[in-house]
Amino acid sequence: STLPLRELQAGYAEVLKYGLIDDPDFFAWLEENGAVLLGTNAGNRQLETLIHAIKTSCEAKARVVAEDERESGRRALLNLGHTFGHALEAECGYDGTLLHGEGVAIGMVMALDLSARIGLADSSERDRLVSHLKSVGMMWSAAEIDIDKELDAETLVSHMAKDKKAAAGKVGFILGGIGKAAMHRGVDLDLVTAVLHDSICGKHG
Repeated sequence: STLPLRELQAGYAEVLKYGLIDDPDFFAWLEENGAVLLGTNAGNRQLETLIHAIKTSCEAKARVVAEDERESGRRALLNLGHTFGHALEAECGYDGTLLHGEGVAIGMVMALDLSARIGLADSSERDRLVSHLKSVGMMWSAAEIDIDKELDAETLVSHMAKDKKAAAGKVGFILGGIGKAAMHRGVDLDLVTAVLHDSICGKHG
């Protein structure tokens, strides 16, 4: 409750992640209660909402980690949005221009965009996430990053190739519709580049 709004929004991106991974009911609950959680309406209801969101998120992470203690499979789902987000963070220089959670939020939109393009999600699911992020005042595209230089899709893809979680030269992406996330490798990088380009231009689909 003492966090500046921007930091609270960055943390909220990680909360949203748990709904997108495997809990569509939680995501729907956040759509209804996100504005309260982020302080649009202060008071006891905000505290109750925060507690429920944090408790649900902690339980979700504990469940995933318990199912995959050695990080051999399901635990990778916790990286939803992070492959795109880490590339954006690297290009922004880790200097506060882009907070980690802001990169994750934009990255989750990109992941749903990519999922829609390869038939793993409906485009309406991507639009639903974009609509929610906008409704709570959060960034949803790379176009909104306040950076002095022009972002380049090909450069961002090169950052992804260097990611510590890239296996055998293949970048892994957590993809799927809302509540149906799964790991995918060998995704066409031309499609990834197109998703990045559209986000940089502030559009999708």
